[in-house]
Amino acid sequence: MIDGLSTSDLGWLRTFFTSPNGLDWEALRTGVVAVAIANHIRPWLQKLASHDQRAPILLPFIRDGRIAGWYATTQTAEGGLELGAELKAWLGPTFLSTFDVVPVKSNDAMAKAMRSRSGGMVYRFAGADPESNERIAARIADYNETLKLRPQTVSQTVRPIGSIRAEFDRALLAQDESRAELMIAELRGTGRLNEENMRYLDVRLKAGLGYWPQIARDHWLVSTMSDLALPPQVLADIIEALYRTYIEEVEAGGSLVQVLQAFELHIACRYPRLFASRRGIRTPRVIKAFLLYERLQTRSDINILHNLSSLLPDIEREGVWAQALSSASEAPADTGISEADAEEAFDDAQYDRAFEFFLALPLSRKSVSRLLFCVSFIDTEEAKSRLLGVIDAAPAIVSNLAPAVQAKLEALRSRKSQTAAADEHPIAWMRWAKHVAAGRDLEAAELQARDAVSGWDIAPFRENEKLSNSFAELIGGASGDAAALVRRSVPDLMAAFFSEESTPTPALRSIANILFLFIAMEEVLSRTDLDLLAQLFGRLLEMGLSDADYQSLISDLEDVQRRVGSYAHLPWSLDICEALAIAPSPSASAREARLRFFVQILAQARGFSHRLRPQDLLPMEFLAKDYGIETATLDALRRSSETQEVASRPPDLAGKTLGIYTLSESAGSRAKDALERMFPGCRVEVNSDLVCTPRLANLAKASDMFVFAWKSSSHQAFYCVKDALPEGEPIWAVGKGTASILRAVLDNLE
Repeated sequence: MIDGLSTSDLGWLRTFFTSPNGLDWEALRTGVVAVAIANHIRPWLQKLASHDQRAPILLPFIRDGRIAGWYATTQTAEGGLELGAELKAWLGPTFLSTFDVVPVKSNDAMAKAMRSRSGGMVYRFAGADPESNERIAARIADYNETLKLRPQTVSQTVRPIGSIRAEFDRALLAQDESRAELMIAELRGTGRLNEENMRYLDVRLKAGLGYWPQIARDHWLVSTMSDLALPPQVLADIIEALYRTYIEEVEAGGSLVQVLQAFELHIACRYPRLFASRRGIRTPRVIKAFLLYERLQTRSDINILHNLSSLLPDIEREGVWAQALSSASEAPADTGISEADAEEAFDDAQYDRAFEFFLALPLSRKSVSRLLFCVSFIDTEEAKSRLLGVIDAAPAIVSNLAPAVQAKLEALRSRKSQTAAADEHPIAWMRWAKHVAAGRDLEAAELQARDAVSGWDIAPFRENEKLSNSFAELIGGASGDAAALVRRSVPDLMAAFFSEESTPTPALRSIANILFLFIAMEEVLSRTDLDLLAQLFGRLLEMGLSDADYQSLISDLEDVQRRVGSYAHLPWSLDICEALAIAPSPSASAREARLRFFVQILAQARGFSHRLRPQDLLPMEFLAKDYGIETATLDALRRSSETQEVASRPPDLAGKTLGIYTLSESAGSRAKDALERMFPGCRVEVNSDLVCTPRLANLAKASDMFVFAWKSSSHQAFYCVKDALPEGEPIWAVGKGTASILRAVLDNLE
């Protein structure tokens, strides 16, 4: 049928196309197979013969002369997880009734034959009925045609996708839009991502930069995404965007009735498929959205509402959310959950709801099949454990199940037992850290960390310093490939443990310290890396440090400063000094250490003193006073910059208004004093409102120039300023401190 197949390929293909497969290899080779079936096999055999190692292998198994399902694998041992994600995204859950990884120890003869080819992961999937399988076959044919459009590999070094994705995530944490877009372009250039993957990245980009309305108001995007089996992080991003845009303002000043009306109008009625399953996401706004969706059901389930409410932080369980529970509790009691309720939820693709209802009912052949489908869609360890627990409590049901259902249950149990044996710790992040420290299945661990940001609970670490120390020791002790994985996962760990909306507790100090070291030890430190170091540094100061930890941190900063000291990074260095000056220091020796760091920067500045301008010298003067240094110490730097100052005198801003937005009030106050000294007669106003207020909007409208310190801002303030500015963009300050604000103003004037 196909020329050019190797002897080894012919060997495993003969085994694959023999009983129990209803298609015989000899019949296939001699062309006595139905044309429709042969047409679904020939393209994949051609890919095998072409020796294109990037192409997957998808082959059908036949029963009664019709395609009953498929097996898929990669041509090498790598890339199995990516293939699984790609097939799921391409086929979607609409027609699939099963999509499983065949366990290595399975007796499935066809899977064994396929795995013998490369040793990679083997997937087995099928539709619920012949009609579904025909549609899947058509989608697979389209997939094959799309693979032909994948760019050919060129003879150049292509970085691993994990490394590029890690840089993308770092750029988002640092709010570096241009860098993040460059990483997306590089990911596109690898040829490994399809159009859906690129859409996911676009959503992640907008969410990471805080462009929530751009996501929420793009009806076509959200509608299209709601029909896909979204990765948990993308699902969280979309629901959070909708919530922030349409509900948050109503929630702040409205009643439960108003919140429910807004939610139903803007979200529930337009995108119900987004609420098929929460997929274990613990982001507060997502939990609130699912709580509201359940509250809108004809018969809200009080147990589901209580479970969702219990996931919210204590401070979030008051007001509207207390009303939601109390009003549901006051509703007339019904006769309990019925099988019809469970079937209705399942038919409506509300798989979280169906899962809870079927679990509450006595098990039957049908309900076990339904539960297995729900678990495969929800795809969380908790759901898998709960189902197996119910099955174990009623073992007699297993013998009554259809063989196909028993096989699915056994595959689920096999994967679960392997996980339990290797990862015995009850806390997901600790299981992950032990997994990484042992160097086991690092590819899967990297993907897990990405989804874990929105799904794994960090509350135990916030409350238990000993637990945090153990976690830090595990990831800090990783070596080789495991250490490289941890470095790539730093953005995920920062987003999970130190999100911008959470206040860190002292128990997290050791985790912040080890993440700081992982970045500081990078061979080359980029602007993005410095921004992340500044974020962690701020968190450490906020949590409070012992004398030893404080001095150790200063020592690490000195090492970083030796490597990055330059005029280009001077604002970053001065912003760090300002944060040290403002924060308390635990001892006299600690104060001496921070003074030593500031003096190091002044010494380095002598090497580029001819470049210094007023916006550089004024922050140094403020800091000299903070550190108890005579300002005369700066005279040498001033003299070197005098020629530069005379050659480019600042413009006259008398009568002008300059607005500044920053949440760092001390930096704003210092910048105001410095700017009023530099520009006599200029009115400088600082605003630090957390939400959109008339005062902030009026300042943006009235200002001749408006500086926005976006790394010390709120999203609501950002959109308030953007909407209020008469034209154009604000002046963006790249850092939080005085030096960054001053340089942004002067650079804009020049």
